Amino acid sequence: MRVVFILLFLFFIELGGLVAFSEVFGFLSLVAEILLSGALGVFLLFNTLSASNESLLDFLRGAKNPKELLASNLSKIFGAFLLILPGIFTDCLGLLLQFGIFDLAFEKFLEKIFLKKYQDYQSEIIDVEIIEEKEKIKK
Repeated sequence: MRVVFILLFLFFIELGGLVAFSEVFGFLSLVAEILLSGALGVFLLFNTLSASNESLLDFLRGAKNPKELLASNLSKIFGAFLLILPGIFTDCLGLLLQFGIFDLAFEKFLEKIFLKKYQDYQSEIIDVEIIEEKEKIKK
């Protein structure tokens, strides 16, 4: 139910942004913005995916923390997907993610998710002690 409410809220924010943008700049400017932001999103998505090899080399050299590397790459990929989607709000959020403004928040979010999964996995481990018994053979 919460997801439906969030998606409905996002829909009305996008609709209001599109109407306000088209009133100020005109309908053709809105269409041009949607097309250009989509093209920019596709370009940044391919650029981020091809530059991930360089980021991996930085990680192997010890220059980057694995959490920072994962959060940075995932936020840039998510930002590129938001740029591909039509809308003013998603374009603004996608650009902010591309510039790395929310990398720390994204890193904390990923840490929260993965630590919860890791702790759930750890709680399932059972400690077992093996006791060997020698059998006595009666003759």
